[in-house]
Amino acid sequence: MNVENAIATLLPHGRAEMAEVAQRLGISQRTLARRLAAEGHTFGEVVNSLRFDLAKRYLQENDLQISKVAWLLGYQETSAFYHAFKRWTGKTPTQLRSTRNRHRGDSELRL
Repeated sequence: MNVENAIATLLPHGRAEMAEVAQRLGISQRTLARRLAAEGHTFGEVVNSLRFDLAKRYLQENDLQISKVAWLLGYQETSAFYHAFKRWTGKTPTQLRSTRNRHRGDSELRL
């Protein structure tokens, strides 16, 4: 099991912490930190990057409520997810979806 897979399974439960991930991988926290550092990353960076990648994927599912996306990513409050997403992209999740839906409608009209 790799680090991202371990984190992804723990995110919805709010337990994506270094101690829990290291335990699931069968290594110490220190070993996990060293291995990540050897690749030029920190645990926090890996979690943030994974959350961003998953957020983009989940937001493509229009029937998936934004509050559910926030939960899947381990945010206790939807507002915390909004703030993080805006920091990552400069847009809120709602703005991204509405832009994407507008463009999808435009391309369907051209067909």
